[in-house]
Amino acid sequence: MGEEKKERKRKHRHFKDKEKKRTKSQHILDTVQVQVESSLTPFLATFPGVSVPTDTKFQAYRGSKDHYVIHGETERMEYDGQNDPDEDLYYVGVYDPNTRTVELMHAPVMNTSRTIKAYKKKAIAAVKQANVQNRIQRNALGEAFGTKRAKRVISDLERNKIEAEKLESYADSIVDNIKTATENLPSADALREQQSEERPIPPCSEDADDLTSIYPLYGLLSKEEFAAIRVGAIFREQDEKKRTSLLPFKTSEYINNRVARISNENEMQKLKLLYYASLLMGLYNNRRISNKRALLQKLNHPAEILVNSLIQKFTDSKVGKVGKEKDASFTITPKMEDKLLCYLFVTCLRIDEYTLEIPLLTAELSLRPTRVQDLFKALGCKIRPCSSAQKEALGLTTAEAANYKLATLSLPFKLPELARRRRTVQSRR
Repeated sequence: MGEEKKERKRKHRHFKDKEKKRTKSQHILDTVQVQVESSLTPFLATFPGVSVPTDTKFQAYRGSKDHYVIHGETERMEYDGQNDPDEDLYYVGVYDPNTRTVELMHAPVMNTSRTIKAYKKKAIAAVKQANVQNRIQRNALGEAFGTKRAKRVISDLERNKIEAEKLESYADSIVDNIKTATENLPSADALREQQSEERPIPPCSEDADDLTSIYPLYGLLSKEEFAAIRVGAIFREQDEKKRTSLLPFKTSEYINNRVARISNENEMQKLKLLYYASLLMGLYNNRRISNKRALLQKLNHPAEILVNSLIQKFTDSKVGKVGKEKDASFTITPKMEDKLLCYLFVTCLRIDEYTLEIPLLTAELSLRPTRVQDLFKALGCKIRPCSSAQKEALGLTTAEAANYKLATLSLPFKLPELARRRRTVQSRR
């Protein structure tokens, strides 16, 4: 019996030792990870001689690579801290009992300081007061030892100085006067509409989703005007010179070359546009004419509806000596010149599929390239040099291609900001 009792005790001790070893083994770590970069950064903050309320919230800000700043405040205090990257040698271990892992995360040490808010406001007031005292002392020195000019400047500043305290009683009156003065000012939408009217360009759509809709055809001319353009005789004529003789303006190489290439009935709309471009070019080259009868003769007697439209769109009526308008007397002002050229350029863009060679028009119209480019920019076009393929197609040398510009209308379309300036008469030449 004694031996059995000893055996039971030995087995019980062995079981308890084994149980202890098994319990200890449960706390052994499987892995230890060192987190180099993390979206969550712990901080170790020191508050020497200060007891910070536990409900104080802090915000952390990251400056350069390893530089951090923290800021927190209560009703009475502000706390600011920053770290020294050269002394950040601390890590915080975060234990996860589920995976039995410890993650070591770099923890910058934030050396904090406190500021009492009430003292901060007093310090700002003291700085302002110090600035006032400095100005008073500087003015006193200027009055005593300054030149006549310096003294005059000081007296002007003092005389024009506005003291806010004295204006408090007039505040309501000032506000009412401002409201009265500004109540008739145009709204932002009205200003945009006014600016749109001031542009010398045809009606356009900035929300257009295809090139043909940016400047619609019937924005250039009405349906009735387009129908009045009769080009059947031009299309049927086989002789180039006779074809040219049927156009309103006969000496334009740009127009004549493109008319000569029309050979298909499917191109009748393009031929009508060429006729309209010829009409606009003829009006521009005869812009000194001031009566309808002479203009009809110069433009080879087009349909009267077309001539009436040109006079209405691009001319201003002259006023006689007695103050009555002369029915058949008009003038094309510089502003109307720009409008006429813009309508012509948009017509040419439609003809040439929205990429136009600027040198062709500058030569045709005897205009400076800068003026032509400015008008194309006003239309929302981009001015670009010709590409290598275009250079070869046009037969240009490298030197010629450097100054050979193309105007391109593209999507997305955006009109430029309207410049608030007037060009001089000389700049229009």
